[in-house]
Amino acid sequence: MPERRRSLACGRQPFSASVLLLTFLFPILGVPTTALADASIVVNTLAPFNEGISGNDDLGDLKRIYQGANSPAEQALEQFNQVIADTGLKRARLLQSDVYCDLDVTGKVFGYIDADHVFHAGDCYPMRWHLDWALDHGLTPHVAVASFMPASMVTFGPGETWASQPGAVKRYEDYMKALVDYVAAYSFQRGASNIILEVSNELDIADSEPENFSTGTPSLFSLKPLGPWGRWLWWPNPSRYVLGQWPPFQAHLLSNAEDETMAYPYRADVRRLSRQLLPVQKIVAKAIEDVRKDFTEKGLYGGKSLELAGPAFAGLSFTAYHLDTPPSPTMEEQFLDQTFNPLAVHYNSQFNARILNRFSFHFYGSTGGAAGFAAFDNIVDTVSAKLQALKQNDATMPDVNLFISEWGPTIDEGTDINVSHKGAAWAAAFLPHAVGKKISLGSYLVIGDGQGSGDVWYGQASLLHKHDNGKDANGQTLPPTYYPKPVANLFAMYNKMSGLRRQATLSPGGSGSNLGTFATWDAGSMTANIMVYNYDPSRVFGSNTSTEISEGISLEVDNLPFSDNSVVTIERYAINADTSNLAAFYSNPTHPLPNLQRVLLQRTINNGKLVLTGDELKLGVLLYRVLPPGVTP
Repeated sequence: MPERRRSLACGRQPFSASVLLLTFLFPILGVPTTALADASIVVNTLAPFNEGISGNDDLGDLKRIYQGANSPAEQALEQFNQVIADTGLKRARLLQSDVYCDLDVTGKVFGYIDADHVFHAGDCYPMRWHLDWALDHGLTPHVAVASFMPASMVTFGPGETWASQPGAVKRYEDYMKALVDYVAAYSFQRGASNIILEVSNELDIADSEPENFSTGTPSLFSLKPLGPWGRWLWWPNPSRYVLGQWPPFQAHLLSNAEDETMAYPYRADVRRLSRQLLPVQKIVAKAIEDVRKDFTEKGLYGGKSLELAGPAFAGLSFTAYHLDTPPSPTMEEQFLDQTFNPLAVHYNSQFNARILNRFSFHFYGSTGGAAGFAAFDNIVDTVSAKLQALKQNDATMPDVNLFISEWGPTIDEGTDINVSHKGAAWAAAFLPHAVGKKISLGSYLVIGDGQGSGDVWYGQASLLHKHDNGKDANGQTLPPTYYPKPVANLFAMYNKMSGLRRQATLSPGGSGSNLGTFATWDAGSMTANIMVYNYDPSRVFGSNTSTEISEGISLEVDNLPFSDNSVVTIERYAINADTSNLAAFYSNPTHPLPNLQRVLLQRTINNGKLVLTGDELKLGVLLYRVLPPGVTP
């Protein structure tokens, strides 16, 4: 993510927003003065509705898409407890935690090599710290591995040269099995029931260009060193491509992968598959297979699961990007073909791994921009079609679920999208759409703002903004304050929903409506939950800067099992330009609290029906929770 520095918009020190909910009792809602014609939303508590992958559990599918996130950089702090509880987070994604993990000189003992190049047996840091933080907070580890070459293997050179060096490939295989065993055994012993290992991170674009990149001086191009924090493309042998070629000639099909007259493998170059990702993916898959077998033979960790995900692509082979043109087939299709199809051309069964529980990719709303979800649909539909074709040709192929292992409203930290109601509106619309596309799991970018001064990372796709409070009169650094971003408030709203999804018919009363809805009925608690969102991509990502237009809402909930004339309480939560909005907290002179805000309403039931009129919504999100008679929060 690009770094962005930002000064606070408000002229005074922001106060602590320690109160999560404000409660009022309003007898009626205000009638909109400038709005499109009312949209009628009718929810039938008796009419099931499902389009996800888990039977009739669309809500569970939706929650699983946002219940993971990158662990925060400052893992010793406890300010994250509240957001974990409020949003119902279940998984912590650990990136580059294995950077110092290694084997000793004998190749038999697992441990780590510290900054002084001293080997420590039996544990691995920072991996151990990161695992402890996740497990201490009740989160299941989702661990990315193999981003860098282990320090002890630097002397062997790039992975492509290992075949000619006795013991090199075997050492890396032993190292990966020891790493998988360490992560799984330690996590299972600490109470985790599921571990996801993912191979590296965005290797389709990592090390996207040589060092000292300039079209004017290709003779100065160079590579990062091998080893921890070195180059991501540590497998390819540089002698097999032309580092300083300009203009560069790229490879987009595996038939070109052996052409040594081509340039450095820039972004989306298909050689990144056959000469980095695929061989490493196969080694990790074999390590997982071996560790699973060991656990079974030893009778360990019954009922617990160890999964493999990959390739964690950024998905940019679907679009023209930098020096590249879209390959056909895409890198994603070629990855799956080489992984599962023993008759695939060029490499036959060389890279067949057969173990891939989740195909993982990344997506940000800004990728589709004002076009909505078309770019997302293209990625998902293409991958799904490839998986279906492979399955038709081989019925023994394991099922592969779709996993968005990193997502958020936008990668552009120079906008207010991630810190305002705009990002919440996008995410509210995206989640039901992703459910309809059969996404099985997801991981938001990060729990808390990135390293260093929190205000530097104000625009990041994170759940919490870290505001530095400076120093006191004695020059002592004051503890920072953490404020929820609107997307965190949205996840907290979805986390309040329970039960099974129900039919919600939305009939806009005027042209140009941007409303959507997602409703559930919890028969156990007799509670109806209706999420309503107004998402206009032209105002979030496009050039439309006109005043947001209110849309009137008429809500009807049918077939409620409540007596006539009984009074129910309705919890109404809102995220909009002025409410539950971090951007408004900083920019509005009144500094409205950025935390999730609640209003209580009361209505009378007639003929099993609740009618709520007079509400409105501009860009943003509303949640109505209809509680049974006699129940007040």
